[in-house]
Amino acid sequence: MNSFISTSSKLFSLTRFLTPLALLALATTPGLALAQLGNQAITPSTVVIAEIGIISPASADILHSALNLATENQASALVIVLDTPGGLLESTRVMIREILNAPLPVIVWVGPKGARAASAGAFITMAAHIAAMAPATNIGAAHPIGIGNPLNKDEGDGKIAAQKALNDTLAMAESIAKARGRNVEFARSFVLASESITADEALANKVIDLMADSLDGLLAAVSGRSVTLASGKVVVLQVKDARIIRFEKSIRHRLLELVSDPNLFYLLFLAGIIGLGFELTHPGSILPGVAGAICMILALVAMSVLPINFGGLALLLVGIAMMVAELFVPSFGSLGIGGLIAFFLGSFLLVDPASGLGISIWTILPGALAIGGCLAFIGLITLKTIRSRIKSGQDGMIGLQGEAIQDFAGETGQIRVNGEIWAAELPGGQTARAGERVDVLRTVGLKLFVKKSV
Repeated sequence: MNSFISTSSKLFSLTRFLTPLALLALATTPGLALAQLGNQAITPSTVVIAEIGIISPASADILHSALNLATENQASALVIVLDTPGGLLESTRVMIREILNAPLPVIVWVGPKGARAASAGAFITMAAHIAAMAPATNIGAAHPIGIGNPLNKDEGDGKIAAQKALNDTLAMAESIAKARGRNVEFARSFVLASESITADEALANKVIDLMADSLDGLLAAVSGRSVTLASGKVVVLQVKDARIIRFEKSIRHRLLELVSDPNLFYLLFLAGIIGLGFELTHPGSILPGVAGAICMILALVAMSVLPINFGGLALLLVGIAMMVAELFVPSFGSLGIGGLIAFFLGSFLLVDPASGLGISIWTILPGALAIGGCLAFIGLITLKTIRSRIKSGQDGMIGLQGEAIQDFAGETGQIRVNGEIWAAELPGGQTARAGERVDVLRTVGLKLFVKKSV
């Protein structure tokens, strides 16, 4: 009994000691929890930023890689800085599919000032969860081009193919605008009338959601906005003062973007033709052939990512062939002039200028001069080789000059040509004295027929 009383007394004393500590712990626990929540609240969110130019397989790959980077870093949003003249429709569809099904908010900002979201860029901008533009930018002009037979679009299969492409693109524009709650009529006008509007007009007509001068201003402006992802999840953006991760393009991305430039593609194509042409006419040169092959391969890679007009390509090649033929066929300039006209027409039609991806006249002119000069150089060397005289044998004696080594007895005598002594005949009653110069006219057997040098 005494043991029980003693134990109870100790427990009571321990309880009296622990009670204040327990009360203190209970009192401070909410404070600690709030402090922890406060620390989480002030932890900056992360935003991945990627820059995209011409819409091509390279830009589609860049978008895919940027989304993966954003997902790996648990980013709050992906911001696409867009400045594009347009590009391939198929690559546009791939990018739109990526944006519409993205696991995180995608913000497209057409900027900085002076940038544009033309053609394919208009669709990508409208597909974003939040679409923004900088002042002094524009969007639109999204009529599809380069579909079907480029030389016969107004009749037959060419007309049908062009109409199918137009209807398909129009349906895509309408579906994007409806999915994002944007102005459907303006989306239609981008396609049907190739209309292009300023950033102010786009904001006023609900084509975009907001305008921002800079990326910092953009992130501040979108903070607090809610977006609905493809999964149905609603996300409230808190990206003001967010930690920025810039997507760095790989060497493959940069190479594909580089060859996607129509002007560079054109120069690579001409350099390939010049290098390979020189190697074919001068076998064994090696360096021109190797350089030409590399340039031609890069040009072929560019052709896979550019909307090439094969009618224009055919005109370009025919023009070069005609200019080459002019060097060997006596056409009195008709082949050369026709080839030059075909070359220029093919250069202008190679990539349709209406797409915003046309080749500059200041690239075509130097390119034409370069290939014309190289063809003329090759032609002159070839003609010189063809017309050069044989330097060995009796036929090589014709046209050479010799010296009489004795007075001619009547019409016959001996002359020295290239250190060799030949029997010679001087027809027409002419005479020659030792030391006088004579020219070889022709050979008969081992006898040379000569005339006195003038």
